[in-house]
Amino acid sequence: MITNSIKGLYVHIPFCEHICSYCDFYKMVNPKEHETYVNYLLKEIEQKKEFMKNIETVYIGGGTPSCLNVRLLQKIIHSLSNVLLLDQINEWTIEVDPIHITSEWIDFINSTPITRLSIGIQSLNNQKLKRMKRLHQKETALYALELLQNKHFDNISVDLIYGFEEDSLNELTEEIQLFKEKNVKHISLYSLQLEEHTLLYQQFKKGLFKPMPDDEETSLYDALSMILKSHEYLPYEISNFSIPGYESKHNLIYWNNEHYLGIGAGASYYIDNKRYTMTKKLSSYYQGIDQESYNFDEELVLSKQEQMEEEVMLGLRKVKGISIKHFQEKFNENIFNIYPNINSLLQQHFLQLQDEYLSIPMNHLYISNAILVHIFS
Repeated sequence: MITNSIKGLYVHIPFCEHICSYCDFYKMVNPKEHETYVNYLLKEIEQKKEFMKNIETVYIGGGTPSCLNVRLLQKIIHSLSNVLLLDQINEWTIEVDPIHITSEWIDFINSTPITRLSIGIQSLNNQKLKRMKRLHQKETALYALELLQNKHFDNISVDLIYGFEEDSLNELTEEIQLFKEKNVKHISLYSLQLEEHTLLYQQFKKGLFKPMPDDEETSLYDALSMILKSHEYLPYEISNFSIPGYESKHNLIYWNNEHYLGIGAGASYYIDNKRYTMTKKLSSYYQGIDQESYNFDEELVLSKQEQMEEEVMLGLRKVKGISIKHFQEKFNENIFNIYPNINSLLQQHFLQLQDEYLSIPMNHLYISNAILVHIFS
C-alpha cells in the first residue's frame, strides 16, 4: 500500500449533545461512551501511524468534536502530535458548536497545534435556529465570535444554511456582513437538503414544513454569491467562499481527488484508488481495533473509468476546475477523447476552458449535477 501520497487525515467524533432536525451525518447522543471511544481512537492512531508520515492537513469532525471534554480532546491531540510531523502540518481544523466556545476553551485551543475552527452556526435567525433544533441563538454565536476576536484566533470558518421558505436576501446579507465584522475568514454556504432520516424530512412529508422552491433557491444562491464576493469572500468551490489565502486546504484534498486517511467509527478514507468507510457500529469498531482487522461498511476498489469520473465530478466542483494537463498525466488519457460531450458543452458555454483548466462558469455552478450528467451520457 502506497503511503507517501496520503496528504490529509480525518478524525471522526460521532457524538453530539443533541440531534438537529436537518442533519443526516453519522452521530449519536451517548456521553457515557466518550471515554471508551477516545481510548479506541488512540489505539487506532497508533496502529495507523505508518500512514501518517506525509500528512499535511488534519480535520477533526463529527458529530460535534467540541462536545468532548477538554481532557479527552487533549488526549486525542497529544496522541496525534506524537505521530505526526508537526512542522509539515499546514492546517489543523476542529469543528465546534458555538455553545462550547468559552474564554477557557479558546485558551485550550491556543495551546494546541490547532490552527482553524469550523463553527456550526448555520443561521443568525433565532426562529430558524429553533426550527433546526440548534442549541444556540444568534446572541450565543456572535458572542463566541467576539471571544475569538479578543483572543486573536484568526482562522475561522462558519456554516450558513439557506433554502428555508422564509429566507430573505436582505436578512442573509446582514448575516454575511456580521460575519465579516467578526473577522470570519471562510463561509460554507449550504442549501438545505431534506434527508430521509431527519426530523425535518418527516415534517415535510406531513405538510408541516415547506422548503424554498428550487427556482427561488437557485436565484438566492446567485445573489448570495455576489454579496459574498462584494465582501471579499471569493468562491473556490460550489459551496465555499473565503478571504484569499483562507481556503480549506483539507477539503481541497477531497476535491482534488487526492488520498486521505480516516480515523474513527464511520470515517471514510481513500488510499490507492480504494475507498473505505469504517463501520458505524461502535461494538464492531472496537472489535476491529482490538483484532487489528478493521470492520468496514464499505470497501470499494475503483476501476480506471470510475477514477476518471470521480476526478471530473470532484474537480468541477471547484471554481478553478480541472487541469487538462494533470488529467492527462494521471490517467494517460485525453479528457476530450474520454468525454466527447465536453465539446458541445463548451460551445453552449456550460463549460469553459481557461489556461488549460476546464471549469463550469460561476453562473452555471448551481446546475453542475445536470452538466455532469450530460458529460457522462
